[in-house]
Amino acid sequence: MRHSIVFTAISVFVSSVVYAQNIPDAGSLMRQTEQNLRLNQAQQGFQKQHILPPAMAINDSTLIPVQRFKFVGNKLLTTAQLQLVTESFTNKELNQHDLQMLTEKISDAYRQSGWLVQAYIPQQPMGSGELVIQVLESISSRRPAQ
Repeated sequence: MRHSIVFTAISVFVSSVVYAQNIPDAGSLMRQTEQNLRLNQAQQGFQKQHILPPAMAINDSTLIPVQRFKFVGNKLLTTAQLQLVTESFTNKELNQHDLQMLTEKISDAYRQSGWLVQAYIPQQPMGSGELVIQVLESISSRRPAQ
């Protein structure tokens, strides 16, 4: 009798442990993996943002003489490609509106290639005629075929 009570208690305990464990299906594993990837990308992006130089303070009275551009952070489009995009802004004094149009034109060039980016003008010493443009490349805007 005593053995049957112990056996029954052990059986109940083992069966409750077995039923308590849910076997994940492929869909939930995939969602969890995608969530972890997004979290890792967000953390990497957050870390990169802290390393980047702050944006230059630009206002209505800003006038920057530009003879050439230097691009930092561009890997998806070459410097030569970006030089062609910004050619109309070279050898001019650029005001606030021009600088905004310049960064938008760079972002549009990436967008046409299927990429999402942010371009901005970081704080930098003026007077050399060279304007540094920081490019923050992101993920492809194209969705993979399913």
